[in-house]
Amino acid sequence: GFRGRIWAQFLALFFEAIFLFAFGSIDNTNEWYVALIVLVMFSTCVQMAEGTSYGIVPFMNKQQLAVVSALVGAGGNLGAVIAGFAFYNPIDHPLTPFKVHAAYVMFWA
Repeated sequence: GFRGRIWAQFLALFFEAIFLFAFGSIDNTNEWYVALIVLVMFSTCVQMAEGTSYGIVPFMNKQQLAVVSALVGAGGNLGAVIAGFAFYNPIDHPLTPFKVHAAYVMFWA
């Protein structure tokens, strides 16, 4: 039911933040495949979180299901633009934006 979907959303976002922080902690002292493995795990969690977002949509306002679906779909694109400007433009260090973004994701999980 709805409660299980909320838990799935939380877990997907939680581990997305963990793997994003781990990716931001990898530097040139690590082998390339460590970054690849962490990036694949992060990407898997991102895809799971996207799927759970659409799994929650039918439980929202049933009379306005199309509007809710559109907002969820457009929200991802808008969120990416906002994240780019908020986390990646103003910070000069190459790895710190990933860690700050991970904290943001963890906050909203």
